[in-house]
Amino acid sequence: MTFSIKPTGPNGDEIEFWNGPQGQNWVTQNDLTDLMYDPFGAQALARAELSPGEHVIDIGCGCGKTTGALAERVIPGGRVAALDVSVPMLEIAKRRTSPDLDFVEFVSADAADYNFDQGSYDVLFSQFGLMFFHNMEAAFSNFFGALKPNGRTAFVCWRRPDLNPWLMIPFHAVRRFVPDMPVPSPDVPSSPFSLARQDRLHDLLVGAGFEDVQLEEFRAPTRMGRGDLDECLRFVADFSNPVATALRLSEASEAPKILDAVRDAVAPYHNGNTLELPAASWIVSARRR
Repeated sequence: MTFSIKPTGPNGDEIEFWNGPQGQNWVTQNDLTDLMYDPFGAQALARAELSPGEHVIDIGCGCGKTTGALAERVIPGGRVAALDVSVPMLEIAKRRTSPDLDFVEFVSADAADYNFDQGSYDVLFSQFGLMFFHNMEAAFSNFFGALKPNGRTAFVCWRRPDLNPWLMIPFHAVRRFVPDMPVPSPDVPSSPFSLARQDRLHDLLVGAGFEDVQLEEFRAPTRMGRGDLDECLRFVADFSNPVATALRLSEASEAPKILDAVRDAVAPYHNGNTLELPAASWIVSARRR
């Protein structure tokens, strides 16, 4: 396992972010983030149609849930290269991956300019890991070059913010406490919604050289937190960037009011064991020429 990344280059802010408190939050609560993302990752895995012996790249592998699933599907004879910029998350990914899967390589690297073995991989996969590159055109060109002729990609990314109440409901609840907080937008580079626009996403893939581009609309509830409403609220406070930002930028005396506002906003979505808030994504597939 290689850990050798520094917060430099055009994606330096993202590298620093995922090696700071947010990366540690994901490590601490990786079982809950898995719970939140599993329906979307499962759909993208199905679209990948992996076969034994294939070589796969997992970009933005995080704490390794998808990496293990990919590895199990390419036995025997397969290989998986799992990349992430977050060292704390990669350490968890390595620990939670079975020693029997010794063909899995974990790499601390910025996938946008990582020196992949050109033309060596059958599949490029990602679960919400492709939205955070400053120069998308260069990143996707790099991914394209890593694939074999007729290699393919399958990944999942968010659709527009207004189709994702899991984020926007907490955002609207806290914005009155931080009026200057920017509204989540597909027009912001290196953001969770940077691939949300259908035409932009399609053109990006075609411009990189991909063909047979398919964008499937996929909706499912995000399951945020586990337990009673207050336990779920603690997860939202840590995980939801608008809530975490509002708590960080506000006076300490405002924190109870912020949390009460979020609690009231999400309470209708608590099913007794978790929060189920609507979400919308793209399940994307394409092939190299």
